[in-house]
Amino acid sequence: MRAERWWQNASVIEDLLNNPASFEFIQAARLLRHMPYLEKDRHWASDFRFNSSLTLNFPQSEIEALHIDGEQVHMTNLVVGLTGMQGSLPYSYTNKIKLSSRQQTAEAHQFLNLFNHKLTAQYIDASLNYNLPVRYEIDNENNYLDVIHALSGYIKGHHGQTGLEDYFAEFSGLMQGQTNAVYALKTILSCVFDANFEVQEYIPVKFSLADEQKTMLGGAISSCLGINTFCGETVRQIDDKIELTIGPLSQQDYLSFLPRRPMSEKLKQIISTWCSPTLKVDVRLILKKDHILPACLGLNTAAGLAQGTFLSPNSSMDNAETCYALIGDIQ
Repeated sequence: MRAERWWQNASVIEDLLNNPASFEFIQAARLLRHMPYLEKDRHWASDFRFNSSLTLNFPQSEIEALHIDGEQVHMTNLVVGLTGMQGSLPYSYTNKIKLSSRQQTAEAHQFLNLFNHKLTAQYIDASLNYNLPVRYEIDNENNYLDVIHALSGYIKGHHGQTGLEDYFAEFSGLMQGQTNAVYALKTILSCVFDANFEVQEYIPVKFSLADEQKTMLGGAISSCLGINTFCGETVRQIDDKIELTIGPLSQQDYLSFLPRRPMSEKLKQIISTWCSPTLKVDVRLILKKDHILPACLGLNTAAGLAQGTFLSPNSSMDNAETCYALIGDIQ
């Protein structure tokens, strides 16, 4: 014997009309905009009438009243408006209208509804336009990425790069600071590459001065103490270089982070786009001790000289000898 049907013909809009207090205001407006008998060739607010609330009680829900009169949807909300608990006008206006005679109350209420309807419709449009998850659901495009990229200052057209848009959107909150913190850089790189990153700051850099930059008596350029005066032929700087320690890594991941390999190029692209253009970066790779393999000849050997080649496979600790300059020159 066939069992009876256990499902029911349910309608979300019908449930909304029967129990409007269980729905959010913006959610209800989105649902009602898709009713089949509403006109599609005009602005959606023409099929609605957003009435102002005259209650001063604590709002227990976002929708006070909802009903359909002919082809007009009449809705009274407790979120935004001119009067009521959340209204923009002082409470005395709402109280004065309530204490008036029935005819005066109806006339004043209808007059306020003219402005309240326009205000509420614009509020709904703004809520849908600037609510990024809803915007993505409605447009089904990635136009909202430009709004998120504005937090970090990333402009896809200026950088001319592909593949980084999602990263700069996901971590725009960490990237919006004026200075790049070590915590932000470590967190972002660890999440993007799914590896352990450590950032070491204040790596000393020594560079030689040209003859015209050296301070000397009788020089063509006037020297000012503390500004452009240098004593000696070299300058030591500690705020222009960092070292990234990646690992411990497996053999496959280790090879992918070697110079001019895919992960290395991706790392260089992210840092050069986000960080200062004068920043120098060294990368130190840590290979797990269990993945240290002896050197052997063969067609499938991916390691090279000073890049994953070891004479002894037995090691009691991870190998951290591989270090190269990702951006700048190594010293």
